[in-house]
Amino acid sequence: MSRWLDGTLVPTAEQTEALAGALGIAGKARADLLQVAAWVTPKRATPNRGTPGLFGISHQTADAMELEKQATSITEWSPLRIPDLLQCEDYARQVPSDMSDLPSKSERQAAVIEGGRTKYEVFLGRPALTWRVGGVTVMAKQVGQLIEVLDQRLAAVRLVLEGSDWHDGQLGPFALYDRGDGESSVVIQHLGAVTLLTDREVVGRYRQLGTTLEQIALTPEETRRHLEDVLRDLRTTSP
Repeated sequence: MSRWLDGTLVPTAEQTEALAGALGIAGKARADLLQVAAWVTPKRATPNRGTPGLFGISHQTADAMELEKQATSITEWSPLRIPDLLQCEDYARQVPSDMSDLPSKSERQAAVIEGGRTKYEVFLGRPALTWRVGGVTVMAKQVGQLIEVLDQRLAAVRLVLEGSDWHDGQLGPFALYDRGDGESSVVIQHLGAVTLLTDREVVGRYRQLGTTLEQIALTPEETRRHLEDVLRDLRTTSP
C-alpha cells in the first residue's frame, strides 16, 4: 500500500474495490471511487507527478491514451493553443504536454483522428491562431493541417472568436470523453498535472458548457474560410 501512496504503483480496479470494502466506504463515495478505477489501466507511474483534487485523481492515472481508446466521442475546448490531437509535428515539438510526449501525441492522433472510430469535435479559441508558436513557418504548417483536417472531415473544428459575452469556457480548457456504456469524464490539463473529473453533476456542467460553445462558435465552413485568411497572412509575413 505504501507504493500506492507514493504514486509508484496504481491499484487495479479489483484492488480498489477490495480496499473500499475493507475501509467501509459505501454509497456514492464508493461508486465514485470505483468509477475512477474503471477508467484506469494499471501501469508503472512516475513518482511525484500526481496532484489529487476534490473530484480528480493523480497525473499518472489520468492517462489520455487510455481515455481516448475507450471514448466514442470527444469534445474539446482549447482557447489558447492547438490541441494535442490536431498538432502538426513541428508545432508539437514547441508545446510540451502533461498528457503525453511527442511520440505519444503521434500515436494518439493515429488512433483517434485517422482511425475514424471516435467522433472528435474541437472548439478552438482564435488566440490559438494568433500566438506565433515556433514562428511564422511553423504556424503556417499548423494552420494548413487544420484546413486538411476539415477538408477530410477527420474532425469538426469550430472557431470561437473574441468579443463574445462571458461564458464558463473563459475559465480554461477541457476535454469531455463519452463512452459507449454511457459513462463520461472530463480531463483538465494543468502545469505539471492532469485532473480527471468523473462526478456526474460536474461532468454535466461541462456538457452544458459544450452546448454554449456550440451556439457561439463559427460553423466548420466559416471556420475554414477564416483559417484560409490566417494562412494567407502567415505566408505573406516575413519569418
